[in-house]
Amino acid sequence: MTHVVYTFGDFLLDPLTKELRRHDVVESLPVSTVDCLIYLIQHRNRSVGRDELASAVWGRTDVSEASLTQGIMRLRRVVGDASCIRTTPRLGYRWMFEPTSERVLDPQASAHPQAAAAPAAKPKSGGAWLASAATLLVMLVAAGAWWLSTRSAAPPVADALPQAASEHFAVMVVPAGVEATEEWIWLRLGLMDLIANELRDGGLTTTPSETTIGLINAKRLDIDKLEVDPSIAKVATLLVKPSVARSGGMWNVKLSAHGPGATERLAEAQDRDVLVAARRAADTLLVKLGHTPMPRASAPEEADELAQRIAAAGLAGQLDVARAIAEHASPQALARPDIALSLAYVDFYKGDYEASRERCENLLDQVPAERDPHMRALVLNQVGVIDFRELKYAEAGAHFDQALALLKHVNDPKALAAAYSGHAAVEVQSLHLDAATAAFGQARLLHEMSNDAYGMARVDLNLGAIAMLRGQPLVAARTFEQAADQFEVLAALEARDSALRSLAEAYAMLLEHDKALAATDRLAHEDVKAPNTREQWWNTLSRADALSGVGRLDEAAVLLQHVKNDSDATADAAARSEADAMLAEITFLRGDFAAAAKSLQGALTPMLESTNDHDYFDVWFKRIRAMQSLGDAAGAAADTSRLKQWSDKSPSDRWTLYLLLLDAGQDQIERRLAPALAAYADALARAEKSGIPEDILAVASPYANALVNAGKLDEASAVAGRVASWSERDMRGALVEARVYDAMHNPDAADRAMRRARELAGERAVDDPRASQAMIRPGEGPPSDHFKGG
Repeated sequence: MTHVVYTFGDFLLDPLTKELRRHDVVESLPVSTVDCLIYLIQHRNRSVGRDELASAVWGRTDVSEASLTQGIMRLRRVVGDASCIRTTPRLGYRWMFEPTSERVLDPQASAHPQAAAAPAAKPKSGGAWLASAATLLVMLVAAGAWWLSTRSAAPPVADALPQAASEHFAVMVVPAGVEATEEWIWLRLGLMDLIANELRDGGLTTTPSETTIGLINAKRLDIDKLEVDPSIAKVATLLVKPSVARSGGMWNVKLSAHGPGATERLAEAQDRDVLVAARRAADTLLVKLGHTPMPRASAPEEADELAQRIAAAGLAGQLDVARAIAEHASPQALARPDIALSLAYVDFYKGDYEASRERCENLLDQVPAERDPHMRALVLNQVGVIDFRELKYAEAGAHFDQALALLKHVNDPKALAAAYSGHAAVEVQSLHLDAATAAFGQARLLHEMSNDAYGMARVDLNLGAIAMLRGQPLVAARTFEQAADQFEVLAALEARDSALRSLAEAYAMLLEHDKALAATDRLAHEDVKAPNTREQWWNTLSRADALSGVGRLDEAAVLLQHVKNDSDATADAAARSEADAMLAEITFLRGDFAAAAKSLQGALTPMLESTNDHDYFDVWFKRIRAMQSLGDAAGAAADTSRLKQWSDKSPSDRWTLYLLLLDAGQDQIERRLAPALAAYADALARAEKSGIPEDILAVASPYANALVNAGKLDEASAVAGRVASWSERDMRGALVEARVYDAMHNPDAADRAMRRARELAGERAVDDPRASQAMIRPGEGPPSDHFKGG
């Protein structure tokens, strides 16, 4: 029987079989998602309302917005072109892929026609500063220290035993003292982690081991005196010092606990297996503290020891050692889910996301929710993190939500907090900032209940990212600075670097360029060994961006060439695209507009578009500004029209602001004075409403020049006054003053302003307003929000 099918690009959509095929390969999509696509294509002559779409696909209108959004995002990603489905504000969606045709399918014929269209472009991330925030959130949605997430599942919350302790305190287990041969040195951290997990499962609030290690490294915790810096301890802390010795084939494990109110407890146990002895000692300590030990399933001795040795290597930051340990293990031991997941974390933190995903997907096949909901949730969290790192936001959201559903019946606050954080990060991608803030709030509460300082700092850093998205760089800067200091205390260098990169971005938007550069001074350099070399390139990019902000263009260019020449062409493709964009912008800042127009065009790559659409917009904007400066009115007008069409796919207030600047510039070069001044006035009003200093000055600089050229000196003086407070720290502000003072025939003041502008400019081109009436000056454009890394 024949029936109608739809074709577009390399795809064939069959409504009868509910299959979407690409070159005869069926795409793996939920039926509801395929039904959404069918309905949109069948009604492609108009926009389809959300309620209408929900009713047609699910048979009801009370479908969550998240479900619809995830389905649309998944379709955009599969098609490979974010513009294939346009979001119609306050209404719904419309299918836009052209050409889309329908034909009658003969079942005997080939299932897929060869498409003549070129391959579709990669999807774009949406929203101003959004790709920047995404790269921040990538790292922060991770479950934290992987070696703490693989312990045996705790019982369901409903069955958890109540605490008997009369006062609230937190337990902190420090590294163990080991009296044994060199081969057992791993027990120093492995035993610490094992006992911490046992006490946590027994109902005690126990500080995560990575936090403890960070405090030791930062000298905020003295393990010999058993003293913790009181400024760090939020609650009374019971410090537990394990010691282990081997004699006559027997292991003796002692736990000495010292804490609030002169609390002192001693627990001791012996066994031929050191891990059995450690668990018995932990059980004894729990009883002495008024808690009931949890029953545990037995585990093969080899696998049990392997898990703790990998945990010890992870806590020490020795990921290569963890891999080496696994290479010498038996296949039976490696098949244990917690060990397999630990190795997936090792792969991830080494930057091998493909290997990490493969391990996780194998685990999902082996661990059904009915048998082990806790382990499955941990794996889903990790897959979500990998999805997020690879910009697969719809898939990440689905995995985090599945993990949330499972973890609500499991007593593991750390994993639940990770799932909430992941869910929140996906909400950020849809610009559902209130929902994201609420989910992060849930995560922070869980971290606080677990005395997890590292987890709380991660959430705070995410909240800073949301403040940036809300156009609140001052609020964000305070949050980023506090988070960076906290990560410094915890010796969490990768997280600290992420906070510092974010801090540099916030300072740049506040025109605090010296502070932005100082923030990047603190970033880890390449001579500091890091487990994930991918992150080092984002540090380099952040440093180059800050150098460019203070006019040290030659140094910035050297760093950017280093990224291009020495990073991995595949694994670091996103970083390389950012380097190309920044190098092109440096040419613009040098005032070579002809070369800049060409290099900026070359930087408009699909990779940059798909990974950071805000920087893509910025590069395009600067290319048009360069063309306007060259007097290419026709070319600038055509490019502006194309940029407007592109930005309509995911409009933002900041893009609207800078498009107004382009319109004003176009009116100027075509000698339409009144419309130009009106556009500038509109843009300045919008910028002042947002209150972001970078935006205000980006408008005020060309606006003041235009007013002077028009002879409107009073108005030009008023605009100069609005940005006078920034003239001491930003070249453009000083140039505005010089231009206005010169027009008012005040040469001394104009000279002083010009000297200040040249000092601030560094290697950037500076036009003396007394010698040039140039409309466009280097640096008059939107900020280069190169938000670096994960």
